Amino acid sequence: MRIAAVGDVHGPQNLATLVRDLERLGPVDLFLLAGDTTDRNDLEGFRAVLEAIRSRVDAPVWIVFGNNEWSQDHAAYVSRFGDGARVRFLQDEAAVLEAPSGRVRVVGSLGALDRPTWWQRKNLPHLATEYGRRIATLDGLLSGDGPTLLLTHYPPTYATMGDEQEAWRPELGCKALEPVIVRRRPALVVHGHIHKGIPYAELGAARGGLDAFLDGVRPVPVHNVAYPVRHGITVLDL
Repeated sequence: MRIAAVGDVHGPQNLATLVRDLERLGPVDLFLLAGDTTDRNDLEGFRAVLEAIRSRVDAPVWIVFGNNEWSQDHAAYVSRFGDGARVRFLQDEAAVLEAPSGRVRVVGSLGALDRPTWWQRKNLPHLATEYGRRIATLDGLLSGDGPTLLLTHYPPTYATMGDEQEAWRPELGCKALEPVIVRRRPALVVHGHIHKGIPYAELGAARGGLDAFLDGVRPVPVHNVAYPVRHGITVLDL
């Protein structure tokens, strides 16, 4: 199965180069958007990105929200741009794609932070509880059978943080999800959000460590598909 993924297009910031990438992409079975498709909650910017993809990609497009798609307008995004299974928003839920090349179960979510940002603590104090609840929800969703792909905006690990400052990492991602991933073992993890990160890392199998692997157990691949990191669309084979 051939899967395309990109995050952090940020509307017009990267739209022109994304269009060039789309024209070179070729056929895929599924196209994933890993959040921050637009910038500062600009619904028209979101529309422009989605229309660019839709006019060049025949495969279903599945989407998770990022922090630039503001939560109070999530319903507006879904009502304007969700037109059935071919454009699908995943909000702490799982969906199954059946394609001629195979079957994959996608668990999709905005994701969680270990520590809400200063702005979130000031304006949305409920988020700390919501993030904790979301970790438990994703743990349950990842328990399903068959090949599973975890798609989030916020990284569910610090392994792809790269040059991001250590002190700020709890407000950029969720190390608390690492043991969940190690235990549930999705076939792939895909995320965005981290602009100064690295494109790829692996999570190990033994005791939640990054480098200690159990004999015969493969590590879980983690792909940071943020456009400022990849400078293109990431293509994954599953």
